[in-house]
Amino acid sequence: MKDDNNSTQQGVAGHGAFFQDTNLSANEAETATAWVRSHVDRRTVDLGERMDDIRDHMWELEKEGEIIVHRINPEHRAEAVQTLYGWDKKIPTNNLWHHKSCGQCGNIPGYPTSLMWFMNKLGIDYLDETDQTSCTAWNYHGSGIGNVESLAAVFLRNFHQAYVSGKQHGFENGHFFPLVHCGTSFGNYK
Repeated sequence: MKDDNNSTQQGVAGHGAFFQDTNLSANEAETATAWVRSHVDRRTVDLGERMDDIRDHMWELEKEGEIIVHRINPEHRAEAVQTLYGWDKKIPTNNLWHHKSCGQCGNIPGYPTSLMWFMNKLGIDYLDETDQTSCTAWNYHGSGIGNVESLAAVFLRNFHQAYVSGKQHGFENGHFFPLVHCGTSFGNYK
């Protein structure tokens, strides 16, 4: 950025002139940080009673024989993390079924190849799925109105494909767990 004297101005950490040091004292900085944590960081929000958890309904449907829940098993080497609401969640790190993104594949050349290169270097077992269907992004982005039935159908189709995909490679159902690269699909599925 240039000022009226045509000299280049620097901001904090190279972010540009509009980022300026606040010159807060250590005490003021701690007070400001505490405010941000209490007002912005949703992990500190007290939600009172826990919201309805869809998993409780899934366990009931599974018990009634209506569905099969694709569980994270020890072979998936899950890492425990906390959600934005402070709930515990398991993130699988092995035996992953790649649900790729058309946007990432088309707009970020080498993205899927780079991710799989890293996974190869780290010794992570995965399946580069060829039988994944597209999400309904055009329905979602094009119209501004999501069709819940079509989103649910694509979700069920892809997660079922992930569940059964290990069979063709000599594994049991549930060997591979979905790793959804696509932000649109992830949001739709959620």
